[in-house]
Amino acid sequence: MNEGTVDIQSELEKLRGPPEEQEEKENIKRKPSCVENPPQKYRILLEPALVGAMIAINLGQTSLQNFYLQTACTVDLGVDLAVCETGEMEAESQIVVSGVNVSRSFIGSLIATVVLLFVGPWSDCSGRRKPLLILPLVGMSVMTTGVLLMLIFPGASTTQVLYAVQLPMSLGGNFGLLLAAAFSHIGDVCFATGRDVTRTMGTHRAAIQIAHVLGAVGGPLLYRYLGFFGVFPLVLFLQLSSLIYVIFVVKDVSINRENKVSVCNWKLPFNAVHCLVRPREGRKRMIILLMLVVTLGDRMLLSAEVLIAYMYYRYKFHWNDVMFGSFLAYKNIVSFTGTLLILSVLKRRLRLSDETVGMLSCSSYILATSGLIVSTTTWCVFMLPLVGIISQGSQVVQRPILNKQILPTEQGKIYSVMGALESAMQTISSPLYSLLYTKTVAKMPDAWLLPGITLAVFGNNIIMQRPGPGFNQGYPGPGGPGGPGMNPGPPGQNRFNNPGGPVYAPGYGQPMPGQQNPQQNFQPNAGCFMPAATIRKISNTTPPQPHHFQ
Repeated sequence: MNEGTVDIQSELEKLRGPPEEQEEKENIKRKPSCVENPPQKYRILLEPALVGAMIAINLGQTSLQNFYLQTACTVDLGVDLAVCETGEMEAESQIVVSGVNVSRSFIGSLIATVVLLFVGPWSDCSGRRKPLLILPLVGMSVMTTGVLLMLIFPGASTTQVLYAVQLPMSLGGNFGLLLAAAFSHIGDVCFATGRDVTRTMGTHRAAIQIAHVLGAVGGPLLYRYLGFFGVFPLVLFLQLSSLIYVIFVVKDVSINRENKVSVCNWKLPFNAVHCLVRPREGRKRMIILLMLVVTLGDRMLLSAEVLIAYMYYRYKFHWNDVMFGSFLAYKNIVSFTGTLLILSVLKRRLRLSDETVGMLSCSSYILATSGLIVSTTTWCVFMLPLVGIISQGSQVVQRPILNKQILPTEQGKIYSVMGALESAMQTISSPLYSLLYTKTVAKMPDAWLLPGITLAVFGNNIIMQRPGPGFNQGYPGPGGPGGPGMNPGPPGQNRFNNPGGPVYAPGYGQPMPGQQNPQQNFQPNAGCFMPAATIRKISNTTPPQPHHFQ
């Protein structure tokens, strides 16, 4: 069998559970109802790894910038360290660093994009998400080790330092690959166990937010009192701890051991793009593309805020770096509280749909940003995060909405393309925002906020696109979208969205009564280039063949 073909019969066998397994589940269903549907306890998935990685990134961010400037001043400009620490050469040092950053950012984004487009689709073929979690953590650890070596053995130029930091990160896919792999793994687990995908992904996002606060607050303090050697060893420790956790604790849900597709196969990027735009049932393709637009808009707004926010608050409200840092910490804490509010009240108590939460989120962002434009005092600015307390809700629900429109064997492809496009969007949007702010800061410093309001209005309309029949209904069963397979049938009936596994409510939902085994799950096809919809169609019209899982 070559890489571009697949044996249909073997794929059909993978899609079906064994008769013995069905009999066991039938026997379980006959037991008293008190044991049929035990309450599910929350189980930690990737929170420790993501928290460790995010704290490490934010702890070292300020120290890395200081290291770049110190290298530019002492090595490239040849100035004594004592003079550099007084700040007399600040402008000249920033010019040196900025000049190298232009090429470094472009090359780093290009490398990371190529890595994402190959390893993401490969993970769908192999069913392995764990290597994609390990790769960026290894890149981060190598980067921090290199920084420590350059501190111990000084003398490298600014160009050498910047590329020594960028290349290991880019070859590891950057933090974008870690997030793409994490959300793919979460989707696999939710599909296999029936966990609510919105709350699970939202919990991980909340963990990332609180880690961002801890790192952003702790990084400058550690550098002030302990210097470089107080920051980077701790950063390396956190990165290695996250790596060890992934290696020894995280387990892939479903592995295709018959995978014949190499990670270097040139078809993988094209297969990923085709997976994104291919025709789907109902309006699913439109929803996927619209969610892609929302995701890219969020990325653009985030990169603009990181790039311009400090200069904006400094110019309009006359803040210093201490005030701005305090405001960022406060804003992130409010944002974290808002995420908990979304998950515990809007989703769990009120049971609002993802689309409704997204609409409320965009409305909250529009109000808060409009308030910032008209604000003239500091106390008003500190009130605005409370107005926009759920403004990050679009980020909480956009991936769950997307995840419910795709197959488990498509998650790696879709998220890798999204990560690549996000990287490209940041590379394009950052210079445009810089140009806009430069042209308008003297007369209208709030102008850079207007594109964000426009995108929020547009995103509001996108998220509230109401689905047609068959939308967001998991995977079609024997009756097709919305057919008999959507409801639990009598024992032995084909299961609508996880052949051989548990029955779920539409859009994953909760598992049906009976013991579930997440290890016996949907298996990716060995060739990986045959459309999964074709395999499902054949599976639904072909009698089951007796077989045994290995």
